[in-house]
Amino acid sequence: MLPLTPTPLQTAGERALFAELARWDTGGAVRGAVVASLPVVDGPVGRRLADAVLFVPEGLAVVRVAEVVRQRGVVTALPEGSWTIGPEAGRPGEVLQLSGGGSTPLDGLMRAGMDAAVRLRRAGLEPGRIARLTVLVGDLTGLVPADGDLGEGDQVALLEPRSLLLGISRAARYSGVANPRLWTTADVRAALDALELDGRTPTTQELNGEGFPYSPYVLRTPELLAPAAMAAAAHQAAPHPAVPQQAVALPSTVPAPHQPAPHTAPPEPMRPLVDPAAAAAVAAAAIRADEEAARAAAPAHGSAQDLAVPAHAAPSPPAAPQTLVGPTVGVRGKTGGIGGLFADDRPAAEPVPVATVAAPGPVAAGATAARPPGVPLVGPRRRRRSPRRTAVLVAAALLLVVLLGVGLTTLFGGDGEADAGISPSVAGETAAPAAGPQPGDSETVDGLTFVAQRVQTDPTCVGNSYGAVADFFAGSDCAGLARALYSTDVGGRPVVVSVSVADMGDAEGARALRALADQNGSGNVSDLLREGVRYPGGPESLSGAEYASAVDGSTVSIVETAWAGPGAGGSSADLDVVAATALVLPMPEPAAG
Repeated sequence: MLPLTPTPLQTAGERALFAELARWDTGGAVRGAVVASLPVVDGPVGRRLADAVLFVPEGLAVVRVAEVVRQRGVVTALPEGSWTIGPEAGRPGEVLQLSGGGSTPLDGLMRAGMDAAVRLRRAGLEPGRIARLTVLVGDLTGLVPADGDLGEGDQVALLEPRSLLLGISRAARYSGVANPRLWTTADVRAALDALELDGRTPTTQELNGEGFPYSPYVLRTPELLAPAAMAAAAHQAAPHPAVPQQAVALPSTVPAPHQPAPHTAPPEPMRPLVDPAAAAAVAAAAIRADEEAARAAAPAHGSAQDLAVPAHAAPSPPAAPQTLVGPTVGVRGKTGGIGGLFADDRPAAEPVPVATVAAPGPVAAGATAARPPGVPLVGPRRRRRSPRRTAVLVAAALLLVVLLGVGLTTLFGGDGEADAGISPSVAGETAAPAAGPQPGDSETVDGLTFVAQRVQTDPTCVGNSYGAVADFFAGSDCAGLARALYSTDVGGRPVVVSVSVADMGDAEGARALRALADQNGSGNVSDLLREGVRYPGGPESLSGAEYASAVDGSTVSIVETAWAGPGAGGSSADLDVVAATALVLPMPEPAAG
């Protein structure tokens, strides 16, 4: 856990939370995450809406540290209405009084989450779902519900390690649903910059140590950048000098300000890093060029007509051409492996040359549109392989296989009748093992060592699932299924980990499967224990299991964890942490049907 407190903490609750996090070890020994102090306040009275932002590889959450003063007992948290506090759980209590006013922080956290989403989208970063975590600080003896899950992304935790870990884990699960990315080191650094983190930005090595996969590229969404630039251009055309421009879109919601010196001039309004009109023009030109390149049979950068900039891209033409020099790399696409890390291995085409952007109109012959700094649009293009060359290679490979078969038959003189008696099971045993983890392989993630016990692939999900999930596969079967049993231990207590990866063929089917499997009582993909697979020292079934899931393109990963062995029981919070960690374990490619 990496806590970031670039500015002096202002409330006792903030100081208590970050003091607790500072006692945890950095890296994945406890939990890989980044918690940055980014307070958001409302109106002239400075009412706190949120105090920090939590980043995990699955997504992010806004955090509110709610101080309970002059009251003690068990807090009953509700998704709607006032929270209460009483001497015991289940007994009537009085309305909870939070420091700063109010009896529930949920409305403020919702607004803070919307504020964070607006800021990130202005920077071209699609945040997906944003969870909301409330940390209660005070003389508290319990929490209802005990796991702090209020549904719809609202989590509540007490200021103690187990409750905090459970709240963070459930927030990660919620934000990971339909998330367009796994947040990488570059994504987190760009997001902290967009949220205006004041002070030192964490290094790539620090973020990599917290479990964020390394990537030098930021996953920016082109369709978010062009509208943002056009909106900024419209705002610049009609400025309001009396009102400083804010990066927050919500009315009366601003970050906690740093008070200027008594005689310091008021700060100037924020200015875009590049000319908004030119940025919008370049965005439209680059997107159109990429669409034309995708339809071409061979790589081409497009003609001058392909790169013509529509007249509506900028409200008014600039007085003179403006040279915008920007990088041709630095953005990874929205597909290609986990969060774009494992992209196609085909060689990339030459980068788009940099040119001069003038007033809207056709681009001069032989020139291509440049990308302004700070507004990367699309990833490097890929060359398409020649269909003719591919056909020749396939034909040559088939001919080689035929010749080898004839040669081996002639050499060994196999008996056709004897060969026909070979059982399929014996023939299958001579096949090469599937690529991926093998029984006995070990993998260490976030300080936990996982040992692969059993690995299996299947060409179908029909018959390998139960409940409503089985009905789902009956109407829309998967393209392949990979399952594995891993073993690990927490505090010396053995844990069994079931991992299932289903390839649905497209992202829409993957999201539909995950949304169904995430529901209680909907059934699931059958774990290997359920189908009778065993390993030495392992249990016969998953009992009291915790659950985690993730979507990566067309594949859905589902993890279930349970205590293994007699007398090995522990807390569900520990199992929840193991389940979230196991989502990144290596798995074979799902067998194609």
